[in-house]
Amino acid sequence: MIKKYFNVLNDYFIRYLFAKEGHEDILKDLINSVRIDSNQEPFEYIEVLNSFNLKENILDKESIVDVKAKTKSGETIIIEIQRIGNQSFIYRSLYYWAKSYYTNLKSKDIYSDLTPVISINILDFNLIKDSDKPHSCYFIKELETNHILTNHLEIHFLELKKFNNNNNNLYEGLSDWFKFLNSKDKLEDTMEVLVKKNPIMKEVYDEYNKFVKSNDLYNGYSNYERDYFNVLMLNEERIKGIEEGREEGIKEGMQKGIEKGIKETQISMAKNMKIKNMDINLISELTGLSIKEIEKL
Repeated sequence: MIKKYFNVLNDYFIRYLFAKEGHEDILKDLINSVRIDSNQEPFEYIEVLNSFNLKENILDKESIVDVKAKTKSGETIIIEIQRIGNQSFIYRSLYYWAKSYYTNLKSKDIYSDLTPVISINILDFNLIKDSDKPHSCYFIKELETNHILTNHLEIHFLELKKFNNNNNNLYEGLSDWFKFLNSKDKLEDTMEVLVKKNPIMKEVYDEYNKFVKSNDLYNGYSNYERDYFNVLMLNEERIKGIEEGREEGIKEGMQKGIEKGIKETQISMAKNMKIKNMDINLISELTGLSIKEIEKL
């Protein structure tokens, strides 16, 4: 089954691919590719702590991160996928790291019982200014000597939009992951190449095919896309509505601003979806616009 457009960054699919029981080798390969690219030791064993749940929903997701895992030596690894964002994500990633680090300390533990937390953030937007590196890794270092204070804080940013197939110095395994995560409407063509050169990508492609052929799983994907855009629209409505309302200065102006913000967001989303050749009925369902309105865009 070939899908014209399939976003592998969809939270539901990501959780299926990396956090489903039996997919530990796929998760370990991604983590180790990131580690090797940063000149860090790879891990031999990974245990998923928040296993994939067929019925999960983006609006009631219990975990603050998409994937959480533990190594045999006690390191915690958290993986977050973010499709839209800005500079404030830096503080969000620090908060997620801090919360995971804090929860590692039990009531009767002492501070030396704390274990490293490795944060891997996969971003579909540019975050780090004045840098073209698609993969950045941060530790706590002394300013002049570059001495690393501790290995307990390790934060990675994979900025997908900075990746260039023809000009990157990434470890080959991580480069393959960038190609997969960037595939979207070119997934079939991308995987045709990757599966011939990288055994783990054969496993990834097999799981993708199982996923899209399952009605339950693909419905979960579709529902997640709908819920994701609903959450996005709510945020857009709130921000635009407040801005418009402030300009009007009265209650009626606030309402007018909210309505205008909703409509503009719907139109913008629909235009982007049309560019990606998404089914017009699905666009209508996700945005709330009529088919006639979408055809005019």
